[in-house]
Amino acid sequence: MSEFPPRSTGSETSRIGPGAIRIASSRLWEIYGSIGLLTAHRGLGPWPYANWDKAARRSLSRSEVTIPGWLVQLYRAGGGTLPSFLLTVPASDEANLDEELASLGAVCPARARAELEESFPQGVPAELRPLYADPAARIAELVAFLPEYWRAALAPYAATLRAATEEDLLFRSRTLATQGPEALLGELPGAAGAAASEALTAAGAARLVLVPLLFGRGAPFSTASPDGSAAALSYPVEGSAVLVGQTPPERPADVPVRGDRLEILIGRSRAGVVRGIAAPTTTSDLAAALGLAPSTVSQHLTALVAAGVARRRREGVRVLYELDRPGVVLLRHMDGARGMPTAH
Repeated sequence: MSEFPPRSTGSETSRIGPGAIRIASSRLWEIYGSIGLLTAHRGLGPWPYANWDKAARRSLSRSEVTIPGWLVQLYRAGGGTLPSFLLTVPASDEANLDEELASLGAVCPARARAELEESFPQGVPAELRPLYADPAARIAELVAFLPEYWRAALAPYAATLRAATEEDLLFRSRTLATQGPEALLGELPGAAGAAASEALTAAGAARLVLVPLLFGRGAPFSTASPDGSAAALSYPVEGSAVLVGQTPPERPADVPVRGDRLEILIGRSRAGVVRGIAAPTTTSDLAAALGLAPSTVSQHLTALVAAGVARRRREGVRVLYELDRPGVVLLRHMDGARGMPTAH
């Protein structure tokens, strides 16, 4: 499973040439990200994926599309990520699921077994033994399943996925072209920049492909090409709040969703801010993700800091906001969400 060292000091990025980094979308990786979300949350998915979560589960049930049990166990065993043999390095800048599935279907069974043995040195769990015993058959099953899953769970959101990914891709490409790789990696959300730098240098690859994911809030996916010449790593796109959809005209913007305890307690927009700073972020990035005015977000953040729910810190030229211990406890209690930051 994918693990990366702590944040880089920046010396690695200074040695990366602009031509060594490419940004490419991937339907396969996006599918994997969304499946990871469904497997991590058996009930209501976290904001801003809750509406999609409900619709996807209904559609999968109606279509009689079931996620293979061994795939569910892989996510859970890997903390939300997947072994690299199930991922492919995107060959083009635009997502092409047929090409990605062809590459997936050509995975060498010996590679699959070797990665499973490395991930489970004490023995492959019983739930994953069908995959270990016959990787070719299980991967063929996966290749047949993934298009069905796409049609049921993600095809209705294809335009939203494409728009959000393309906007992020253009923004990152502009940064790479005008400011260089160090600036690009430094601006990636969370620890993705450090992970990307380490992935490139540790793998010894000549090229790194960054894969933006709308469903990329969990553990990052990473892989390398069979010949080791290229590595690929996912990162979450800004603006995942587009999945929330438009507020119905008859419902005021700050009226809480029924059953959402956090929104009922502190209001809809402030609840969005609390959830948005589960990972460190800036006022402008948070405003863009939530579709709120920066001044509105700033007011909420000021109140949350004053209440001890959030804290601010400076990182270079940026001011980051994140949940403080009481905020982590509040969000855990109200949402019961997994993958929340550790209270400290």
